[in-house]
Amino acid sequence: MPRVLILLLLSLVSALPALADEGGLCTSVCAAERSQCQKDARSIDRFERDTWVSRQDVRAGSDASAEMERLEARRAEADKRRFERDADCEAAYGRCTADCQPLR
Repeated sequence: MPRVLILLLLSLVSALPALADEGGLCTSVCAAERSQCQKDARSIDRFERDTWVSRQDVRAGSDASAEMERLEARRAEADKRRFERDADCEAAYGRCTADCQPLR
């Protein structure tokens, strides 16, 4: 009986560092997911920019100021989408790390 008790205690003691490290592992997984999310967001940004550049049609004889306003509006919209994607990545990271916290 004492031998079983000693083995049980040893197994519990050896499990404690693994449980303590689980939070660190979870947080590092969250950081990796955030990094991938940001990488995907930059990829989408590049795709949108490349598509936008390829579709630009500067009309011959068009008013230059109207064309500049249109370009600025497109840039502002692209910046807004980029900001929203970044915010989505950060929100997902926050939820992930909150889920890593042990229940008390």
